[in-house]
Amino acid sequence: MVRGLEDGDGFPSESSSLLPRSTKDDHKNARGGFVTLWAAFGLIWVLTAVQAVIRWIFSSDFSPAPVLGPDAYPLFRMIGLRVLEVASVGVVLGFAYKCVIAPLWTTNTTLDGPAKQYTGRLSLDGKFVIGGIVAWITDGFLNCREYLFAWNAHSVNMGVWTRFLPFHNPHGPTQYAEGLLWGMPMYVYFCAGVAIVAWEVVVKPLRKRWPGVTDAQLFVVIWVCEFVFDFVVENTIIRGTHAYSFPKTFGPLTLWKGEVHQFPIYESVFVATLGSAYTRARMDAIEDPKGLSPVEKGYERWPKILQAPVRALAVIGFCAAATILIYHLPLNWLGLIGDSTSRLPSYMRPGSDRDQILS
Repeated sequence: MVRGLEDGDGFPSESSSLLPRSTKDDHKNARGGFVTLWAAFGLIWVLTAVQAVIRWIFSSDFSPAPVLGPDAYPLFRMIGLRVLEVASVGVVLGFAYKCVIAPLWTTNTTLDGPAKQYTGRLSLDGKFVIGGIVAWITDGFLNCREYLFAWNAHSVNMGVWTRFLPFHNPHGPTQYAEGLLWGMPMYVYFCAGVAIVAWEVVVKPLRKRWPGVTDAQLFVVIWVCEFVFDFVVENTIIRGTHAYSFPKTFGPLTLWKGEVHQFPIYESVFVATLGSAYTRARMDAIEDPKGLSPVEKGYERWPKILQAPVRALAVIGFCAAATILIYHLPLNWLGLIGDSTSRLPSYMRPGSDRDQILS
């Protein structure tokens, strides 16, 4: 049986998976699942992220990174950067409204006409959006050891919180320009966004055209599409705006080595795999008779008042764990052992610990 994520108003409710009466299968399902483990990691990451952000805000690091000279930033790139920032904010606000805010209300027909009623129900897509935003704090891991991911100081920024995350190298970079307006939206549209779109433009059309297509075949098609999407988007941003770059990469897997716009092909591999993980979880929820994603299963063991928070924390835990394990860990490892370096323009260098830049 295939069911959609939609439940009445278009999204699953926190209580829609509860059956009116208990059966033997219900008890079996309640014993299964690892929602508690996922929720525990989600809670740990939320606390880690909150303490890092609070300490950053109240520290001397909370200020725009200096724009170092002498290199001038071309006007056409500045325009492109501002367009990127505005478009990124628009995209994330659109996802927030569609996936988080709108599902909190349902429209009922009354004698006086349609009336909206607040339900407080958070859809899986909404949890993915929130999880992506919380997982954005993992961006601080990009340069926790060395300056492996260069940021443009012309971006709207207030420095970075990397110093307040675990595993930061005390001698590593601490003052550079984390792009506030375009960085966080990437954790939404490359993750939750591609999962939503993949179902509509890949899964449904292919299943309609070829009913016998397997999940493995669908996964390959989705992964390839997400790889191409990331490759095109990232290279357009890097070349057109210099919003960021990869100053140290693993040479054998790097295109345009030595250039400011050198690009590690494994970046798109990791992003496509991360987006595919979101997509797989969403597909499982759509096809599950109870509308549950794999990480939410077993929530029935919790008291009813805690079931919704536990499910939300489980999804946040999935988002954070997937981002760290699929993206940040391998990207950092290949960067640290990398041998392909580029000479960055001065406006992309950190404002401190400049010895981390390899020329």
